[in-house]
Amino acid sequence: MAEEPIAGETERLRLAPKYRVWKKILRDHGCVLRGVEPLCELHKPDGSLLFAMLRTRAEDPGGRALPSYALIRGHAVLIVTLVVNRESGERKFLMLRQRRIGHGGEALEFPAGMLDEDVDDPQGVAIREMKEETGLDVTRGQVFALCERPLYTSPGLDDEAIYFFGCVLELPAERYLALQGGETGKADEGEYIRMELLDYREALPQVDSVQVRLGFSLFLDQQARRP
Repeated sequence: MAEEPIAGETERLRLAPKYRVWKKILRDHGCVLRGVEPLCELHKPDGSLLFAMLRTRAEDPGGRALPSYALIRGHAVLIVTLVVNRESGERKFLMLRQRRIGHGGEALEFPAGMLDEDVDDPQGVAIREMKEETGLDVTRGQVFALCERPLYTSPGLDDEAIYFFGCVLELPAERYLALQGGETGKADEGEYIRMELLDYREALPQVDSVQVRLGFSLFLDQQARRP
């Protein structure tokens, strides 16, 4: 049975996977979306939805109006990556340093990225982001969930929730050492990334991201509970 269109939504918006996921989550929580007014839609060169700012008419399960504005970004993945030097046994977190437009400073982060159109395969997106941002090939068997569900960052406005994954990779010494200072990124998108190998005590004082700090916490907690 075809889904009934919502008053005010454009066809392009209605067909966008991340927008459809947002509507389904509202329904699953018993809310009713009566109408939307797209204030701004940003699309990628291929036509897929990047962001949408909406004014909405929506009700909670009791029929009370919800706040009007919603920023549709879609869900994302973050991969806490621990690499191990096969010869020396040294263990360090593989982190990325890049400058961010939100504050203009250099942020210390883990590999991460948006699901965009691949809303049903967060693990696959995590594997792809690892390859794109670090050059490392990992398998589904090496990437494990750190939380049973995605965690929201700012649900008062933003639909984004993060799937947190972990990965432990044992590498030959040469490959392990080559990661330090390696450069990746997409210059045409203003993305300049420098890789760093850091232990937890070195990294934490430099981290200004709630997502990254939470990633550390989830990873270390899971590792501590493993037999």
